[in-house]
Amino acid sequence: MKATGRPKYVLGVDSQPRNERLNDSYAACRDEFRSAAQGLDVDVDVRRLEGHGRDGEELTIDTVHLGATRPRAALLVLSGVHGVEGFAGSAQQCDLLRSDPRLPAETACVVVHAVNPWGMSWWRRQNESNVDLNRNWQDFDEALPGNEPYTHLHDLLCPSSTEVPETGAFVEGLSAASAEHGLDWVRAAVSGGQYTHADGLYFGGERREASTRHLESIAVDHLAGVEDLLIVDLHTGHGPHGTCTMLTRAPMGSDDDRWLRATFAGETIEATNGDPTATSAPKKGQLTEGLLELLSPAVGRTTTLELGTRSETRMIVAERQEHWLHRFGDRSSEVGRELEQAHFECSIPPEDAWHRSAREHGARVLGKALASLEPPR
Repeated sequence: MKATGRPKYVLGVDSQPRNERLNDSYAACRDEFRSAAQGLDVDVDVRRLEGHGRDGEELTIDTVHLGATRPRAALLVLSGVHGVEGFAGSAQQCDLLRSDPRLPAETACVVVHAVNPWGMSWWRRQNESNVDLNRNWQDFDEALPGNEPYTHLHDLLCPSSTEVPETGAFVEGLSAASAEHGLDWVRAAVSGGQYTHADGLYFGGERREASTRHLESIAVDHLAGVEDLLIVDLHTGHGPHGTCTMLTRAPMGSDDDRWLRATFAGETIEATNGDPTATSAPKKGQLTEGLLELLSPAVGRTTTLELGTRSETRMIVAERQEHWLHRFGDRSSEVGRELEQAHFECSIPPEDAWHRSAREHGARVLGKALASLEPPR
């Protein structure tokens, strides 16, 4: 335990670095995370993955456990599920650790750094197998969910050409599909998750990936028997530039939805289930939903913290171009570097103000998440 009794939360906007830019390398992020843990004099649970990163570095998922060894209530914070997005989440997690949160008795905060270290190192959303880990929690011995709309759009999204794909016709094709089927149909097709095209976008995989299996093991080792669990998954790329949106699959108006809106009062909450104004499609095979199923707490809630970066159109164009680069291009070429940088900036924009706001949003939201561990008066 860090402490007992009533908690003190020092994690807040004013306590965070206001001019410090985010790291842009996985190795630097991991070093900072481990240094923050060392400052608290706590051990780091290190799970190694096969292979190496861009600069030959070892790839690991690192976990810090603060508070009760076998907690009754806990906060679980994930970063880097979509590798290239992890630089913001890593900074938010390091700020959390440096705040040295004091937790009530029988509670814990478990912080999992870089769920997809390969993607983080290579500035890719997918992992080393081209799998979107946030579509990978499935029973692969059973029939997998279908996504017929994706099948219709696959060739448009993933052209098999050795030439750099042209974007004008692509945007026109998406616009035509939206006009014919509706924007929700296109969003579900593109980002809902698919299990039929291993070379495609948002591919959920053919088996549980190594990162997914490690995350399962981490959850059991650190949170077995937890009764009340909140999971906050840190991402970027959804919503207007510089804003913070908290996504939830809890049906709009449900007890969990109301709890999240009360706990994170003042934040923008978007329910992907039952909200006709939702701008994000429901996802298949999300890790957080799988973790709740695995741990089966009496009370389990999950939310995705999204930091807005670029427009939807610019995002999917950059994702498509980078995906072509991964399949057919040369990252060391001038064109390759340009496409890679454009894709990176759709997850981590270069503006100093965005970097500051990422830390500020993270500090505020994670502060509220920590406060939710405090027992009612």
